[in-house]
This record gives sequence, C-alpha cells and structure tokens, in this order.
Amino acid sequence: MSWFEQITAKAAQIQSLEELETAEARDKFAQGLPQSFTLRELADVTREPLNLTSSAKSRDVRTARTQLLSVLTCLRRCGDRITPELSTDHDAVKELALNIAKLITPVVTQDQSEVSSQDLLQTSRTVVEQCQTNAGLGITVLEALLRQTTNPVRLENEVLYTLLAYTNEEQSGGSHETEDIANRLLEQQFSVPDSSTEEEFLTETVLQAYLRPLFSQSKPSSITASGRKAEYTENAASKGESMPDESAVTKPWKYTDMRSIPAVAWAVREANVQLIAQHWPLFIPVLLTLADDTATPVRRRGLLILTDFLTKFPDKTLHDTGLAQVFEDAIFPTLSYLPSLTPEEGSVELLVPAYSALLCLAKKQPAIGKDGVARAPKNRFLDRMLREGVLGGYFHAKDHVRIVEVLCQQTVAILEEMGVHAVKHLKVRVP
Repeated sequence: MSWFEQITAKAAQIQSLEELETAEARDKFAQGLPQSFTLRELADVTREPLNLTSSAKSRDVRTARTQLLSVLTCLRRCGDRITPELSTDHDAVKELALNIAKLITPVVTQDQSEVSSQDLLQTSRTVVEQCQTNAGLGITVLEALLRQTTNPVRLENEVLYTLLAYTNEEQSGGSHETEDIANRLLEQQFSVPDSSTEEEFLTETVLQAYLRPLFSQSKPSSITASGRKAEYTENAASKGESMPDESAVTKPWKYTDMRSIPAVAWAVREANVQLIAQHWPLFIPVLLTLADDTATPVRRRGLLILTDFLTKFPDKTLHDTGLAQVFEDAIFPTLSYLPSLTPEEGSVELLVPAYSALLCLAKKQPAIGKDGVARAPKNRFLDRMLREGVLGGYFHAKDHVRIVEVLCQQTVAILEEMGVHAVKHLKVRVP
C-alpha cells in the first residue's frame, strides 16, 4: 500500500472540510506521509487512483471526495513537507491539475451512440449532479495546488474548460465560493507569462477550438456555418425530417460535454461591446442553437444568455446583417409554449426570459421609420409582442393564473416602452 493510499484510508473517515483543519487531523495524516516529498512524487503516486476513479463507467462520488481530501491534505495541511524542485514542479502541477479536474468534469465518457434521447438526458443530469457534489472541493484543491509553485503555471485547456463549468452560481450548485474561486483561477491564468490574453482565450480557444465543433451539427438553418444570415433556409419538412435529431452525435454539447453551456455564458458575460462587434459571427450559431432547443432548461438558459448578448450587440450591425429578423424569428415561437401542450411550470420558466429577450431586441429597433414614429419598426415590433404574444397567450391560457400573472407583468413592460403609442390598444377588451 502506497503512502497516498494510507492517507486516502484516513481521509475516508473525514466528514467535513472543517474537520480536516483541526490540529488532530493534521497530526493523524502526518503520520502516514513521508518526511518530505516533491510535487512530482505526489503526481506519480496519485496518477493511477485518480485516473481509475475518473474513468470508471459509474462515478463513485464518495471515492472521488476521499481522494480530493487526501490531495488537499498533502497540499494544504502538510504542505511544509513539500520540497521544491524547479526542474519538475511545472510539469507535475500541470499533470496533477488535469487529474484533479477530471474528477469534477461533467463529461459523459461512455459510448452513447445507441441510447434514447430520454436516457441521454437522464445520464447527463446525473453526471452533472455527481460532479457538482465535489465541485467545491475540487476547485479548492486546484487553488491549493497552484499556490505551491513559485512560478505561475499555464494549465491545460481541458482544466480551464472545467473551470468554466463552475464560473456561475447555477452550475456550481449554488455555491458563491466555488464560483468566485473558479473565476479567480481563470483570471490568474491570463497573467501567466507567454499565455493567451483573455480575448485570445475567449475567441480562439473557447469559441473556435472548443465550442464550434460541439455545435457544428445542430446549428439552425437560418444562419450559415460562419454565423451570418442564410439567404435560403431549409426547414425540417423539406429535408424529410419531422423531429429534430436528438442524439449525442448531433448535440454533444447537450448530452456529452456539459461544460459547454456554462462556457457560452462565460464568453458572453466576459465579452465587451468592442469584442462582440469584431467577433459576433462566432457567437451567433451557438446562441441560436440554445434558444431553439426543445428542452425547457436549455432553451431558458439560451434565452437568458442571448439577452445578455443582445445588450452588447451594436444596433447598426444587428440591422445591417439582417440578424434582427433572425433573432425575432428565433425567439417569438417560445411565446406559444403555453398549457396544455407545455406544462404550466415550464411555460412560466420560458415566457419570462423570452419576453425579456424580445424587449431587449425591441429597444434596438429604429424608433423612427419612413412613415414617421407611429409606424416605426420599434412600434411595429412592440405591437406584435402585445398582439401575438400577450393577448394571444391570454386567450389561449386564461385559466392558468400563473400564466396570466406573467402576461400582465409583461404587458406593463411593453406599454411602458410604447409610451403614448399604447393608446391604440385601449380598445382591446379582455373578458
């Protein structure tokens, strides 16, 4: 039994991180550790157990937690025994970080080529939940590891993609601390000598090298592969398809690599107006794919991310490229996701971000048209939101109190944006 396996056996008895911080725990673990060891020796002794756990078909959450606690003990509680070795520390840290990250990486590793879409969805949710359980601990271990080096280390892209998965509260299991550490570690990477800048990492690494291949098989026909408006669109019926192809082959971002959606959210959040103005084609296919997805959680998240993107997208580019109409056509169908075809809870989850995205898009429409203000594109857009969205939704689902409440709230927002031009709708009678 190696000394790391002895430490792991003791770590299995630890119930919380607070317990690990006690002097009693430190003395207990210290008895099984060598008097001194290097980071290379730690990487070597942990390689096999960490890889066996991360590659197992069924993830053992408890085993992963125990191993992470053991590594954390070596780094933080017994860090004074680590002997610096400049010639090997750099590569050892990169290897250790990669093996640690694998334990919290929400990626399905087994073959899913012949699995039904329902089973695919369940599997992906299970993997995410399992990884979230140890995410906070795993991120903490990565932070402790990077503190052991005197010279900054540029981590592998796979580790950075895993950090991206936990840069927002929703994906990090509601932990602000995990979110903060993940964002801090990412930010530190951009200051490593000879490393990519944040803009280079965002555009070249995340959007082009990582996300583009994942979304290439499922982009909507309304845009080209380069992210521009398609002159000729081909619907599913003309291609002989009745339903979207829901498989791990066409949608690996949804069923295989669950780091992708948080990565999109991070890219949009971190991008400024100038970056989006220059690199907008890289964002469009991904954003429209998410906003058009059949799964309620994915569609909702896509609409939220799209709204964030639209606030930064230059108005002139939006209209010169014809993307204003593309976005309008992509978002409006969500307003018809109403009971009884859509469960009430799911409908509420979708309507709020859909109306928010449309209202953001409305504010970017020209306020003055060829025929004056009254028939300006902005007012025509708001009219459509009110007639086809709010009023159509009310008459279809007026027996559902929660839906009516959402529609009333959206009516207020639309009418406030219309201003005096809302008067023409006063003639509409709602029973």
